[in-house]
Amino acid sequence: MKILSLIGAASVLSMSFAAQVLAGPVGEWRIADGSANVSIRPCGSNLCGFVSWSQEGQNVVGQEVLISMRPNGALWSGTVVNVRDGQKYAARMSMQDDETLKVEGCVMGGMICGGQKWARVQH
Repeated sequence: MKILSLIGAASVLSMSFAAQVLAGPVGEWRIADGSANVSIRPCGSNLCGFVSWSQEGQNVVGQEVLISMRPNGALWSGTVVNVRDGQKYAARMSMQDDETLKVEGCVMGGMICGGQKWARVQH
């Protein structure tokens, strides 16, 4: 009886872990103003994000906007690129909930940051 309970508990824990992995930042995101989508996917041991759709047209689709986002617990840090002017900023991102990703770009060594909340795109 105890063995079955342990197996049941292990199954619940593994399903919970799988749900947490699935609820991470990998996937398709609509940026805050709705003008573009970014596809976040693994790139080595880090995450990268590429413009997958844009109101501005095909000239920005495929551009990398999140570069080498390294995991550190519930936070990822790396570089974000503004596709309009090409400027690069120190970046960090974190899940606010399963459907909301907070993305911040920072200057002056992280002293001044501005951020957006992106919404997960449902397919």
